[in-house]
Amino acid sequence: MTEDNPDIGEISQAISEISENPVTGEVRIKLRDGRMLEFSLGVGDRSSVLRQVSYSFTSGVISLESLRGDLFEVDPEEVESGSIQPPVVYLDQGHWSALSNSIFDRARVRDEKDLEAAEQLIEWAESGRVILPVSSAHALETSALFDERRQNLASTILRLSRGWQMRSPVAVRMHEMSVVLSEAYAVSASPSELDIFSLAAGAMDTKRRAVNASDLPPGLLKLTNRLTAFSTIYDVLMNPERVPSVVAGWHEHFNNVSGDPEFRARSPKQKAIDGRAMALSDVLQEAITAALGLGIPVEERLASVLFAGLDSMPSLRVYGDAIGYRLKNRAKWEPNDLIDILFLGCAAAYADVVVAERVATNYLQGSWRSGDRPCPVVAKLPEAVEKLSHLLD
Repeated sequence: MTEDNPDIGEISQAISEISENPVTGEVRIKLRDGRMLEFSLGVGDRSSVLRQVSYSFTSGVISLESLRGDLFEVDPEEVESGSIQPPVVYLDQGHWSALSNSIFDRARVRDEKDLEAAEQLIEWAESGRVILPVSSAHALETSALFDERRQNLASTILRLSRGWQMRSPVAVRMHEMSVVLSEAYAVSASPSELDIFSLAAGAMDTKRRAVNASDLPPGLLKLTNRLTAFSTIYDVLMNPERVPSVVAGWHEHFNNVSGDPEFRARSPKQKAIDGRAMALSDVLQEAITAALGLGIPVEERLASVLFAGLDSMPSLRVYGDAIGYRLKNRAKWEPNDLIDILFLGCAAAYADVVVAERVATNYLQGSWRSGDRPCPVVAKLPEAVEKLSHLLD
């Protein structure tokens, strides 16, 4: 790389740290020789709730500080390449709230065992012994809160996740379908492996958003994308303003199906098959997109190929089996069930432990059909700690 356009390796030889105050636009650059350079970008974002965003060229860690003093760190993406990844624990929003209360309002955690379990999880997360990923479902549900309660919850999630995210379930199932289709149609270029739990910038987004700056060298472009992605989501979640939630009508279709006399007359086995078929029907457009991306012609056979390969698609299999189980038992579908079944189902397919609320735990355990491992879903934090104790021995 030329001196006029150096890449990150050359920059890091001269600079140890760079930081910005998003509110004022002031920038500080700490040089390796101890000198400090300070300048202003001329304009800041007065609505930002972040006091500082910094990057260490030595450790690769992104550090963020909120206006109220919350401190966060994002692990460098290179951590993923380690030979042994710690156990992944996916928490439903209610259990994230329990961890938040154990930090900010201990009196709200009434059960002493829950408090002890929350403190143990926090200790393991802070020491890097477990991974507690954030997902876009957490972001959505946190954004519906406001004021101090929102900031306390957001602070807990962002502090303990350390940049780890669960991929969007939509991205995960599209990848699963791409793998099945590439094998069935003997596509020469198979999809690359997808890390479901990732430190990559924007990993939890359904659609990848990146800075388009072709004049930047690759390393600097990647760093720019990381700083932009993480500072944006941290700024949004720590903002105390409520973001209105959108209520979808997705759930009413399943209420209509479960109450249909013809469907109710079907055998339990057929209802389970119907659940899988309905799951594939839900993602048909995504399947077509995946096929076109592989150069596979769109044909009637596409759906049958995917149905036959459902057992090799962990996330989509859990999704279909959970739908079938709930329809079979005539469960009442609520608006938030879509988020639960998508995100908890995806987590159950890939995480070591999933801590859900009681209803979701019951239907995920009841519909579990994976023969290679037991269902990782539990309803209480002490149960999660017990499972993890065995994994960490």
